[in-house]
Amino acid sequence: MPPRSSNRLRVINTSGTRKTGRTGISRALRSTYKISHTQISTISSKAFESSSIGRTNNSMTEFLPIGGLGPQIDETGGTETEPPSEPISLGEHEETDPFPVSQSDAEFLEGMEERFGTAPLDVSFGSDGKVTLSSGSYVGVLTLPSGVRVEVTPKRTVTRLLWALRYAFDTPVDTLDLETDFTSASSFFDAIGILFRAELHSVLSQGLHRDYVSTSSIEKRVKGRIDVQRQLQRPSPVTTDFAVDYEEFTTDNTLNQAVLASIRVLITLVSDDDLRSQLRVQERQLREFVSVEPVQPATVRRIELSRLNDHYTTLLELATLVLEREFFEDIRAGTQRSLALFVNMNTVFERIVERGFRAVAQEQEGLRVDGQASIPNLVDGPHSVSMRPDVLVRTAGGEPILVADAKWKTNHESPSSSDVYQLTSYILSLEVPGVLVYPGGSVKMAPSTVEGYSLHSFAVSTDADTGSYDEYVQSLEASVESLFDQVVTEASEPYR
Repeated sequence: MPPRSSNRLRVINTSGTRKTGRTGISRALRSTYKISHTQISTISSKAFESSSIGRTNNSMTEFLPIGGLGPQIDETGGTETEPPSEPISLGEHEETDPFPVSQSDAEFLEGMEERFGTAPLDVSFGSDGKVTLSSGSYVGVLTLPSGVRVEVTPKRTVTRLLWALRYAFDTPVDTLDLETDFTSASSFFDAIGILFRAELHSVLSQGLHRDYVSTSSIEKRVKGRIDVQRQLQRPSPVTTDFAVDYEEFTTDNTLNQAVLASIRVLITLVSDDDLRSQLRVQERQLREFVSVEPVQPATVRRIELSRLNDHYTTLLELATLVLEREFFEDIRAGTQRSLALFVNMNTVFERIVERGFRAVAQEQEGLRVDGQASIPNLVDGPHSVSMRPDVLVRTAGGEPILVADAKWKTNHESPSSSDVYQLTSYILSLEVPGVLVYPGGSVKMAPSTVEGYSLHSFAVSTDADTGSYDEYVQSLEASVESLFDQVVTEASEPYR
C-alpha cells in the first residue's frame, strides 16, 4: 500500500426523436411495496411529495411509500394501441420495438413525470408516431388508459424480489408464502399488509412509544392545573371534583393512534384470510393501550421520530401510505384507473450491499461498517459537493480501509465512466482501495489502480438459485465474504 499523501483530485440527441425521461427521479421518487410472483412495485405522486419523512442517520436512503393513479381506462382506445405483446414484459435496461399507441396513451406516457412526480420508463416517439419504451433501474407495472399493461421485472439480477426486499430492509417476515400473480390490486394490499404486520411485530417486541399528551378531564383530586373557566361552569353549586389540565406520559399518543388507524384500514383491504386474522390480533393488542381516533395523513406527516422511537421508521412510512385513503379507495374500486407502481432498485440494492457488508464485518475481528458516511471533500470552495459512499469499512479504531459503491446495473463488464470517476474520488479522498459492487452474476475483470490503490469490480449473489429465503441469505453473504477475503483482508493488514 502506498504511503498516505495530501494529493487531491480536481474533478472537472440528434436522432429526430422526442423523449421524456427520468430527469426527476432522484428528486421525487419514494418507494412502496407491491408483491407479485417476482415483483414489488412503487411510483411517486406529486400529491404526496410533501409526505417526506426523514429516516435515521443509520439509514442509507429515504424509503417512503406512496402511490399514483392515472385517468380512467377506456378499453376502446386499445384498438389504436398495438403492443408487441400483452402484457408488455421488460427486464431492467431493455426496450420494446416501436409500436403505435392511441392519443390518450401517448399523452399518459408523456405526462408521467408531471402526473406522478417521476417517469419510471424512458419514452421515445419516432417520426411515424410509434413509441419505444425503455426500462432502467425501476421495476413494477404500468397500466395505460387503453388497458395495456407494461411489466418491468428484474429478470437477470434477482432470484425473487420479495427476498431481496426482505433482506434489504431486514424485515422479519415469517408469512411470505403469500405471493400472488401480478393481476389485481389485492396483491398490492396484501404486500403492504405483510410488511406492516412484520414491522408492527418488531415495534411491539421493542415496546410502544410513550409521550407526553395534553389531557383535560374531571378528577376527584387536583392534578396538573385547574381549568378555572371549566370549573366555574360545573353544574353543581358545591363541586366535589375538579376540571383540570395536565400532561400525561402515555402510549395513547398520535404516533400509536396513527398505527392503530392504519391497521384498521388494512384489515378491510387485504384479501388473504390468514393475514387478516394476524392483523386483527395485532389490532386487539394495540387497543389495550391506544384509543381509536381519526388520524389525518397530514398529521402523520408532521410526526418526527427521534433516537428513542426510530424503530418506528418503516412502520410510520407504511402508515403514511395506508392513510392516504383516496389512493386505496380509488384503486380498490376496480381496475378502471390507469396506474403506475414501481420500486427503485438502486435504493433496494444499496441497502442489500450495506447489510451484507455489515453481516460479514461482524464476523471479522476489529472491523465495522458505516453506510452513507460523509467523507472529506476533494474540492474546496463553492463547487464542493457532498461525498457519501454507500459503504465504508473501518478498523475498530475508526481508520478507513475500504470504500464501496453499489451500482444496480446488469452490464458488469462495462462500468460507466461516471461510476469509475465517482469511486476514484472516494479512493483519493480516503486513500484506500475501492470496490464497485454490482448485482448478480460474476465479474471477470482484473483490478485497476488509482495512485497505487486498487479499484475492483465485484458482484453479490442477488440471483442465487436457492429454495428458501435462508439459503438465499447464506449465498448472498457468502459472496460478500469472498470480497472481504480478496480485498478487505489485504487492505486491513497494515492496521492489524
